Amino acid sequence: MPNPPSSTGIPVIPAKRTGREIYDSIMREIEPELLSAELPFLEERYQHDTPEQQKKRAERYIKAMDEYEKRYAQYRQEREGKARAFKLGSVHFVEKQSADDEQVKMRSLESALGGFSSSL
Repeated sequence: MPNPPSSTGIPVIPAKRTGREIYDSIMREIEPELLSAELPFLEERYQHDTPEQQKKRAERYIKAMDEYEKRYAQYRQEREGKARAFKLGSVHFVEKQSADDEQVKMRSLESALGGFSSSL
């Protein structure tokens, strides 16, 4: 996944997110009841569940967490790809800047030497 450069050509640093933001963004699509803001209310919300209802809900939550783990692994791979792309883009940017600077210095030196040799 390439990390597009900014308008100045400098690679853009991948955005950082908190663990809670990552968790909620993934879990929102899987099981909204397990969002971090909802967790404190689950016990009260389901206090009158029968053992059978508790068991079904627990099974649903286990499946949700399994799916979360899969998607989180995909998310991590994607983020690592973006980090590698940023690192590589940064190296290329610095190398290009260095090469451009060297070209300017070489032209200046050639110009100075050209003027020196023609005055001899």
